[in-house]
Amino acid sequence: MTLTFLDLYNTAASQEWSMYDNDAAKKEEFEKSLVIDLNKAIAEILYSYPFSFREKTHILFTVPKIKSYALPKGIILKDNKGAYSIKINSKRLKLVSNPLSLEEKQGIPEGFYIRGSKLILYPTPSEKFIATIDYLTLAVGETSNGEPVFSMQNDDDIITIPAHLEEIFKNAVISRTMLNSISSETDENYSAYKKQSEIAYRQLIKYSKGVMADKILKI
Repeated sequence: MTLTFLDLYNTAASQEWSMYDNDAAKKEEFEKSLVIDLNKAIAEILYSYPFSFREKTHILFTVPKIKSYALPKGIILKDNKGAYSIKINSKRLKLVSNPLSLEEKQGIPEGFYIRGSKLILYPTPSEKFIATIDYLTLAVGETSNGEPVFSMQNDDDIITIPAHLEEIFKNAVISRTMLNSISSETDENYSAYKKQSEIAYRQLIKYSKGVMADKILKI
């Protein structure tokens, strides 16, 4: 299922205390402050926990004699033994601990190391191979054309959420947005939204089937 940014915006604007119009039809009608608060809430929730729906697989096609490739925009996943989820021909590559000691050679890559924003394969691929990298995306959503976005801005930007988590996630985002919008903790609405936010967030953790289910981070 997908949630559009327009839907999230109008839902937040519909809250009882809200000063915003809740009938926006396009991004030109968005209030900048509410857009900022929504994006802050979305990021705070998504980045606080390794939700399984954030897991993606990056497919890399190697080029003969080229060893350097762009990393996916996210955090490379590890297995329960700490090995990185980078594979060629279904074989997991090993992290090279001392790249400076390597001798130049070509073949089927067996290891890797990271230099800046680049993934370096070793040995240098001697032919075309297919590498897969499992990672946790840092994108918060996508454009209508499927391009990843790291800040929701357009009315048709979307967040893809499993159907059984959609309403829980939406509740968590809206209640967190309300907290971000209230300037003072002494405001009469603050405690109510804080309670809603905490309940919705814990429900989201409980019913998502990600890893580390016993580790709930405070946001």
